[in-house]
Amino acid sequence: MRKLQYLFYVILLISLAVGCSKENAQKTTSPVANSSDDPVFKRILKEGYAPSDIEELPDRYIVQHDIIFYKKEPGQNANGATTEQARSPYLVAPAYRHINVYLDGSFSSINLSGILDNVIAAYNAVGSGIQMSRVYSSASANITITQNSLQLGICGQAGFPFSNGQPFNVVYISEYTLNYYGLTSTAQLTLLLAHELGHCVGLRHTNWQPQGESSAIHIPSTPATDGSSIMNGGTCGVNWGGFSYYDQIALLSLYPVTLGGPNNLQAGQQLSQGQLIRSSDGRFILVMQGDGNLVLYYYNVPLWDSGTYGNSSINRAVMQGDGNFVLYDTNNAAHWDSGTYNYPGGYVVLQDDGNLVIYQNGVARWDSNTWGY
Repeated sequence: MRKLQYLFYVILLISLAVGCSKENAQKTTSPVANSSDDPVFKRILKEGYAPSDIEELPDRYIVQHDIIFYKKEPGQNANGATTEQARSPYLVAPAYRHINVYLDGSFSSINLSGILDNVIAAYNAVGSGIQMSRVYSSASANITITQNSLQLGICGQAGFPFSNGQPFNVVYISEYTLNYYGLTSTAQLTLLLAHELGHCVGLRHTNWQPQGESSAIHIPSTPATDGSSIMNGGTCGVNWGGFSYYDQIALLSLYPVTLGGPNNLQAGQQLSQGQLIRSSDGRFILVMQGDGNLVLYYYNVPLWDSGTYGNSSINRAVMQGDGNFVLYDTNNAAHWDSGTYNYPGGYVVLQDDGNLVIYQNGVARWDSNTWGY
């Protein structure tokens, strides 16, 4: 179904979130996993990796030395079956987009405290829907940064958001590798932390093809390659130069900020491509997609759409002063409307029950018929 195109961007763009390794470092051969009946193992193979790339540990698989696949997600019932679908990657859900980051006390030779503060400030300065805070207790942390003496040549490991919409919960940094290769400058460590936190919120390697990773659909409005991206793989030891222009576009595209108040558009307000409104409880979003479709999602599940997919010239959804909600293209031609043009002062609200409603004088004049969630 074409109306799912935006969802495919979400899933395929973050199909694998991987750690940062030093190129050309000596690596030992890992034991090959032999878990052909495990749906998680099957999913890894489906992503295009060879069995020889997979190392099995008691609670996880490690792919190509730095990609973490938990056998059971944190909080998952130990007796519950882990299905392939449940292991599919997701974006961070709206309810979890204020992320608390904790730096634990396991580091002995590298001081990441000030570096982490700067990385958090850089993410927040982008102005996307992802906002981070530093916390000083593991009890309140969504992501913990901890030392782990990984195999020589691996600088860090992380993973992708969980199926419940929470960000990946840990970043491993290897003092062993960093000290061995002398990759301990502030600029080098800043890029490493920013890179790994990017994986935790669903960003994959920008240079996935040269890295030999599985195919992906790139984020709209970004190029196929970006030599300045902090998300390029194999960049451990590269100096931080800030987010590239397209890194910022990627974050803003995947995590748009809420416009028009917490859950509504008033008369005269509009959504441009990539912008959205969100229900007050954070479970529903209405997004003006880059493919021209206006879609209402329950987390990542589409509930309603305008049926205008496939026409990228449709670039805005306008709540007009006459009460009509209209999709226009770049030539100001209308492609869809709510048919409520006789209700001046009307406004549209995304309710906590999942229904999108146009009200005027306290009376519902149109709705998406998606209530009941």
